[in-house]
Amino acid sequence: MENKVLIYMQASELAPVGGQRGYTYNLKKELDRLDVNNIDFIYNKRKTINKYKNMIENMKKGKLRDILITLKSIIKYTKLIYGKRHNAMVNLNEYKVVHFHSTLDMYSARDSLRNYSGKVVLTSHSPTLLSKEIYASRSKFEKIFLKNMYKKLIEMDRYAFERADYIVFPCEEAEEPYFHNWDEFSNIKKVKKENFRYVLTGIEKPVVRIDKEDFRKKYKIPQDARVISFVGRHNEIKGYDILKKLGQELLDQHKDVYFIIAGNEKPIKGLKHDRWIEIGWTKDPYSVINASDVFILPNRETYFDLVLLEVMALGKPVIASNTGGNKYFKNEDGIVLYSTFEDLKNDVIEFLNLDKSLKLQKGKANEILFNDRFNLRTFAESYINLYKELLREK
Repeated sequence: MENKVLIYMQASELAPVGGQRGYTYNLKKELDRLDVNNIDFIYNKRKTINKYKNMIENMKKGKLRDILITLKSIIKYTKLIYGKRHNAMVNLNEYKVVHFHSTLDMYSARDSLRNYSGKVVLTSHSPTLLSKEIYASRSKFEKIFLKNMYKKLIEMDRYAFERADYIVFPCEEAEEPYFHNWDEFSNIKKVKKENFRYVLTGIEKPVVRIDKEDFRKKYKIPQDARVISFVGRHNEIKGYDILKKLGQELLDQHKDVYFIIAGNEKPIKGLKHDRWIEIGWTKDPYSVINASDVFILPNRETYFDLVLLEVMALGKPVIASNTGGNKYFKNEDGIVLYSTFEDLKNDVIEFLNLDKSLKLQKGKANEILFNDRFNLRTFAESYINLYKELLREK
């Protein structure tokens, strides 16, 4: 067993997206810049899951596509729960520390972990228990006929949190959704309290492709309009329905207010209004954010949302729900946290009525905070220090 760390993610699957793939993409990028040679990722010739996933999802929408997506998930989770072999993709015994970024990946390697004597680290990136997130996204057919099988996925989360020697969160506030959604988490935290570690997330500073003036021209938004932005999934856990309610009230009352929204318009559709602009999925969400005066983050439950860091990096103020990882920012000048819908509405109106100089000041405060705590160098160095600590321990 060498004095090395394995980050249990396939290098070929890393990409500048959300979740653990984007998180480890950013981490690897900076580790490579720093020429760190004792922290490995997985390199193998296995065809990636995402290749087949993308192949199916890129098919023309219709019954065949829906059937293939359902069939793929049934096969995947049947093998995970009832399969005979659950081995790691590489030999874990070559590493003194193995860091998993998904309870599913860890459960899939449980046979290899049975005799592994090194240290196991877990970071769960799900905004709630991964087993619950998986079940919530299943088809109606699966929920009706395979409910019992999917309910067994809780064993995946239980195994991973109990087997892990160390559990890493971005901050203590990010643990909140686990306390809310899983009674067992309180006991796990109590038993393993000394083995919880906290590493703030870092990202590369986003690049805006279209400047504010040109973006507003493109979407016929007046240069002096007051603009609110949102980027993310259009579902209830992300608070998209709350955003719609806010839009209905503000658009009726304020003729110079616009909403610009990025993300696939499903499962919840946007408002039918001239000043509610749905961009759809985009490779350039940063231009959407940059064209606005304020960003709304209305999550009902959250872990530690990367989009919040992106907004800060772009120097934009944020109004966010007082939940989960958002609470880490409760004392920051450029971020306002709300608890009720009325608070949200009042906070937005109050912000929109501020002088331009004060709006810019709050945005600048966020940019300074990002540069100080959430840049890639600080992120990578925090992990290097954590791994050094674990490698030193016997």
